[in-house]
Amino acid sequence: MQSPDLNQNYFELFGLPAAFALDRARLLAAQQRLQSSYHPDRHVNDNDRDRRLSVQVASWINQAYETLQDPVKRSRYLLEISGADIPDDSTTTADTEFLMEQIELREAVEACREATDGLEQCQQIENRLTQRAGELADEFVDRFEADDLAGAVVLSRKMQFIQRIQQQLDELQFELEGL
Repeated sequence: MQSPDLNQNYFELFGLPAAFALDRARLLAAQQRLQSSYHPDRHVNDNDRDRRLSVQVASWINQAYETLQDPVKRSRYLLEISGADIPDDSTTTADTEFLMEQIELREAVEACREATDGLEQCQQIENRLTQRAGELADEFVDRFEADDLAGAVVLSRKMQFIQRIQQQLDELQFELEGL
């Protein structure tokens, strides 16, 4: 079995330019094409080496797809392949204004739990988070394209914080809809 070059980056694997903005349809089509070639089910009758290789390649394709389809993971991956020093996930931001924004958003999410119109409030917060995530993504692109990797790292981290609040909001909405 001929495997793809495992030394290429994820963008190269899918035939995409290494950029934050990407064609999601092209990404999905490339992922499906690669999976159809390397999925372990297609290699059940191959020798042991080729079966193991198909499992490894399919796993790598899945990891690459998961990374590129998620904006936060994609931003961190772009920074990584560009040689930026990326702090671990426990690192916080020193931006006091952003910290206050996070606290306000988390409190607003929690307030939805007790509100009579909790789902409506959740929707308003979701809209705000979506807008904020877009603003941060735009700022990330500007910094990254200007080769300001340190600034792009900070913005990627902020995107991650917003994404976490979005996940908490999603969990709360699921909980409220179940009541």
